[in-house]
Amino acid sequence: MRRTKEYKIEWQGRLEDQEFSDILFDELRVRNADLNGVVFRNVHFKNSQLGINSNYSDCVYMNCRFFGNYCSLGQSSKYTNCRFENCEFNGMDLFSGQHFHDCRLTGIMKNPILNDKHPKIKNNETVFKNCDLGEMIFDNVNIYGKNVFENCILPNSGIRLFDNTNNKLFERAEKYCGKIETAAKNPSEVIFRNTIRQGQNPIILDLLFLDSFFDTEDSKKIFEEIVLGFELNTKKGHQES
Repeated sequence: MRRTKEYKIEWQGRLEDQEFSDILFDELRVRNADLNGVVFRNVHFKNSQLGINSNYSDCVYMNCRFFGNYCSLGQSSKYTNCRFENCEFNGMDLFSGQHFHDCRLTGIMKNPILNDKHPKIKNNETVFKNCDLGEMIFDNVNIYGKNVFENCILPNSGIRLFDNTNNKLFERAEKYCGKIETAAKNPSEVIFRNTIRQGQNPIILDLLFLDSFFDTEDSKKIFEEIVLGFELNTKKGHQES
């Protein structure tokens, strides 16, 4: 499909009840903007900053793609009652600095880092509140913190959830790995490093990440022995609160 290319443009102010189709936005900048009821169909956003001090409400994204070395859905931006249908999100910092409230997202997330609010780093957090991600695919999604998801429906498939009430799983991992002298323990030590996922419960790990992370059968076996008895039911509609 050929897309019209728009290069290095900037949006500010209010944008309401418009529709954009079959466009490649390359280095789009959105700042100090309010978008309401805007529809994007088959739109690609490359190397774009989609919201500095901006708000999106009742917007719809269908078959859209967000990618590029420094693409972001907008630091210090809020999405309310927005729908992302069959979209591809690809990038480490793509979700840094946004709050999603009452949104629905389907498609695939690749390689993002989702952080809690940090006292020394401004606009670094990602917050999903009352959101439906039931039909989203997680691909190497790194979740660092305990406040990323609030009352959300997590993916129906492709993830594993582990009970970490009172940090018990981390304590077990530390004791278990402490008895092993080989490098096979290293992947599990990284996954259950308390400074990375401190306070997170449940622990959320996607299968695509797990399938690629362990370099030997022994390292994978160590992980499975650590989590034995801690895995939660991943039935459809699981909620993270």
